[in-house]
Amino acid sequence: MLRLSCAAQNYDWGRKADASEVAQLAKANGNAIDESKPFAELWMGAHPNCPSKLMSTGESLQACLDKYPQLLGDQVVQNFGKQLPYLFKVLSVAKALSIQSHPDKALAERLHNEHPKLYADPNHKPEMALALSDFEALCGFASTAELQARVEERLKRVPELAELVSQPHVEALLALPATAEDDATLAAAKHALKAAFTAVMTASQDAVTAAVRALVARLKALPATELSEHEALALRLNDQFPDDVGLMSAFFLNLVRLPNGHAIYLPANEPHAYLAGELVECMAASDNVIRAGLTPKFKHADVLCESLTYRQGLPDVLTGSPAGIGITVYQPPFEEFEIHSIDCGTETTGFKLALPASEGPRILLVQSGEAEAAVSGHLPDALEAVPELERAVVLRRGVIVLLAPGVGLSLVHAKDLVIWVAAVNSTFFRLHDARQAANVTEAPAAEALV
Repeated sequence: MLRLSCAAQNYDWGRKADASEVAQLAKANGNAIDESKPFAELWMGAHPNCPSKLMSTGESLQACLDKYPQLLGDQVVQNFGKQLPYLFKVLSVAKALSIQSHPDKALAERLHNEHPKLYADPNHKPEMALALSDFEALCGFASTAELQARVEERLKRVPELAELVSQPHVEALLALPATAEDDATLAAAKHALKAAFTAVMTASQDAVTAAVRALVARLKALPATELSEHEALALRLNDQFPDDVGLMSAFFLNLVRLPNGHAIYLPANEPHAYLAGELVECMAASDNVIRAGLTPKFKHADVLCESLTYRQGLPDVLTGSPAGIGITVYQPPFEEFEIHSIDCGTETTGFKLALPASEGPRILLVQSGEAEAAVSGHLPDALEAVPELERAVVLRRGVIVLLAPGVGLSLVHAKDLVIWVAAVNSTFFRLHDARQAANVTEAPAAEALV
């Protein structure tokens, strides 16, 4: 095990220190906390924008991985190089994050080459958000039927959105079948949605300001009980980001609310904005964000609108699958990562939990409780050459460790223990093994042809 020192990010949308899980975990991890700043994200990983360090030496995690790639495992190094394939975070969200998407690999490479200061790396950034409290987000485009209902309602009650969209685009949306049953209908829906959304997101600031102010004035004149959930959200967003186009874009998107222990995952090129709550988040090792609204930062609206998939419907919600006593696994369809939760309950004396070895590196974050953790059995021979590794650690709130491949843990004397774990997706290893087996069987056949 490598104990890690991990830093927090103080973005404007974060929570005040005394109400922020990020701040409290960062403090428990050994960081000094400036109570005057909002605390938004705790980063756990090797990304250069906020790299974790070894608690024992102060060396960056990436420098350690460069020296000792066995901490990643052969299969990870072969596929991802000498870097951790994921970035693990805790988020404390007090107000909306930007209307954003994350690029696929091809777009990330292009944006990194063209705008290296805005897009710091050439990697894609699929991600998963897992609620630690009641969590609220805008995520993906609403279905055609839902959009049509919203458009018709806004035309009757608040025409400002339709003015930004423009009448031809409104009519194109309303003319679509409520459900798409063939490729041609899906293509027509995508075209109409893209045209309407792009018209809003690329409208002039003067047009946006006029539309937003008229919309807000009209909504404030209505009783709160008569507002739809998107109208009530529009007023909240205007308080946070006055005259911002993101307020209008929200009417195109699904409003998703998740309770503790539920997760959503987001592929590349899908629009979203986290609105409120505490969560753990895991993603491919990237910090690339294409923003278009609800932010004072640079907006790349044309790139965002052009790159979106315009897939419609509610996102899949993961509730986790049991993987042993006290262990739950949340597995998205991305090879870089998955998240495990470990909850030992309130057991104390005599309680033991075995955490099996994995083929890839894992990062463990202790959210609460305590336990004694020790390596099960002998270290793999390759790890004996890493002097920084510890064989036993006392786990308590704020402790963060990197667990190397091939290393299992025995947890004893656990009390109220809750741990979140980032791991390489187990599907990656199964597919890797299958590819290796296929290569082995193909080789003799190829030799027979010579």
